[in-house]
Amino acid sequence: MNNNRAYHAEVMHLQRMANRHNRNIDNWKVGTTLDDPAIDYAKIAEGMGWHAQGPISDPAELASAIRRGIAAVESGRTALINTVMQLR
Repeated sequence: MNNNRAYHAEVMHLQRMANRHNRNIDNWKVGTTLDDPAIDYAKIAEGMGWHAQGPISDPAELASAIRRGIAAVESGRTALINTVMQLR
């Protein structure tokens, strides 16, 4: 999963609307971020019996995580790789 820890489409919309109405855009995080604490999607997936990894924020860890995820899928399991991305 592409986890940017926010409802990014909503963030962009709020920024557009603030600009359109000449309002301050500094409050964009209110109600749009999924952080502090961050949601542990891997734990949720594990609770459903899935193979789950992450959150992965180091690109160097991604290749091995993908290999493990592919192996899990090939064995018949559903897999989730929670990959943390930057906000734009």
